[in-house]
Amino acid sequence: MTPLSILLTIKIFGTLVPIALPFLLFPKHLIEKLSNFEASDIALYRFYGVAILALLVGYAGGLFQLQEGVFPAGVVAMGLVSNAGIVMAITLTGRLSKMPVSAIFFGSIAIGLLVSHLNQEMAMTPLNW
Repeated sequence: MTPLSILLTIKIFGTLVPIALPFLLFPKHLIEKLSNFEASDIALYRFYGVAILALLVGYAGGLFQLQEGVFPAGVVAMGLVSNAGIVMAITLTGRLSKMPVSAIFFGSIAIGLLVSHLNQEMAMTPLNW
């Protein structure tokens, strides 16, 4: 495994279970309780869940590229915009004090992706454990 493949795997599972699946499957009242958000129509939650799931499919594509020895530049760019963007949104909407764990998680992923982009050789070098 490479540092970038580990980062993408953490991103996939760290987003699939606590975010995508609940927004796709949980009843409206439970989503609202867990997320501290309210929407008038459950469809908005489902649409968000589908959008997150689509991003995760993109990340999985990056894992396949890494297995073929190709740096997944498009996936890294997508992830950088997505993760840095959510940290900015959390901060600018005044939700940082309510969502510090999310900000740390997504911010760490963004930093890891930026480092991977800047040092692609390191990001793709298999770790010897």
